[in-house]
Amino acid sequence: MKVEFYYSSKHETAMQFHCDNAKALQLCELLKGKGVSVVAQDCGEQPVAFKTYNAAVTGPSASKRAVFGAKGALEEDMGKTVPALLVFAKDGDRYPEEVFPRSDKELGRLVGVEEALQNLVNKT
Repeated sequence: MKVEFYYSSKHETAMQFHCDNAKALQLCELLKGKGVSVVAQDCGEQPVAFKTYNAAVTGPSASKRAVFGAKGALEEDMGKTVPALLVFAKDGDRYPEEVFPRSDKELGRLVGVEEALQNLVNKT
């Protein structure tokens, strides 16, 4: 498995997609300690590449896509005002299996980055 976390040390997170970036980074370190390949990128310095954004909104099935796109956060929000987590099955995969934050139909609510990371730590 590979996990990519995009956040910003320079932007305030949007209220509806709030994420404690410091806690999320700690959870990323816990995943690394369990042998998971983890990449964390501060998008306050360098924005998310378009190909990463495109993979996040087109790769996973519709039920596992992020809030980015026409009805949610915009491309320029990804990793800035809306931290993003991409979960890949294998290190070399081009498209993620899951992207957070996202609306989960089964739970009937938004699943944020911190919750997703905690779930991954618990499963690994």
